[in-house]
Amino acid sequence: MFYRKLSASYLFAKQLTACVSAKYSPLRKINVSVIGAANQVGSNLAFLLKQNSQITKLDLHDDDAKVYGIGLELNDLPGGPQINVWSGDNTLDNAVRDSHLVMMVYRVPRRPGNTREQMIAANAPAVKKLCRSIAFQNPGAFLAIATNPLNAIVPFASALLYKYNAYNPFKILGITHLDSVRARTTTAKALGINPLDVSLPVIGGHSDQTIIPLFSNMVPNTNAIDPYQAETLTRIIRKAGTEIVFQKYGKESATLSMAAALNDFINQMKIALSGDEVVVNAYTANPNFGTRFFSGPTKVGPCGIVQTCHSFQLSDYESFLLNSAIPLLNRDVSMGEDYVRYIDFARKS
Repeated sequence: MFYRKLSASYLFAKQLTACVSAKYSPLRKINVSVIGAANQVGSNLAFLLKQNSQITKLDLHDDDAKVYGIGLELNDLPGGPQINVWSGDNTLDNAVRDSHLVMMVYRVPRRPGNTREQMIAANAPAVKKLCRSIAFQNPGAFLAIATNPLNAIVPFASALLYKYNAYNPFKILGITHLDSVRARTTTAKALGINPLDVSLPVIGGHSDQTIIPLFSNMVPNTNAIDPYQAETLTRIIRKAGTEIVFQKYGKESATLSMAAALNDFINQMKIALSGDEVVVNAYTANPNFGTRFFSGPTKVGPCGIVQTCHSFQLSDYESFLLNSAIPLLNRDVSMGEDYVRYIDFARKS
């Protein structure tokens, strides 16, 4: 079974040893693909990446042909990477073939009342197409996913790549950087300090009931957060995405903040691909907490994940949140893995 292979600790140790011993030539500049570039997140991300002189080539792909207009407009801007634009399923292979980092930002917009099942049904087909292209065209690339429901989509994509004999648990990451950004800014605002001076780990998953800010591990620790404040701030951080959907009249979820968070993530990954090690907030294969996938500060190097999120000293409230989140994460992970079998059965029927 896929999950048995994934959860075996020896697999991590074996792969890490191979990575350390492998020869690696640091990249001075990188190629990036953005899949889903015509939506609000993708187009804003593409605009930010166009201004990055460390990116050599930027491939934009979307099923919506308006992506050609986005590429044409971005090419009017001086400097930055060469932009290639692709549209349609038959061009997806071209869009990912030469990239070091593939960003999956395709998504059907979140609507009020959407269930996890509805969201995975809406977004899984696009993820499946991308995984197939990566498996056969560029299995060595990093795959970073920002498509919801993230808790289920990353296991879904992992199971697909495993099925295609192209699974590398150290090069597939669900991007939860926005959770970390929201936690820092929300907490800094409450304390009246600069969010750029705050370090606040966020672990768990990427849903209302699985995001766990670790206020007991916040730096600086001169501004102690009492249990009542921790509960209030946790509730605000967890509901931040839902509040944005509500304020946008149910028509769109977070786009600008997500694009900015993804850009920060890419800047960190650029450092990793250059040969250094960085820490990003990511949802990855991780057997350390009693579930097969888990989110938190993750150390990444040029060959992939070097160290997954591991143990923290937790307060009683944080321990309660973690114990409550694990069954929900296991449910979401199983839903994503099982969906591979579901779509295979539906295709054969």
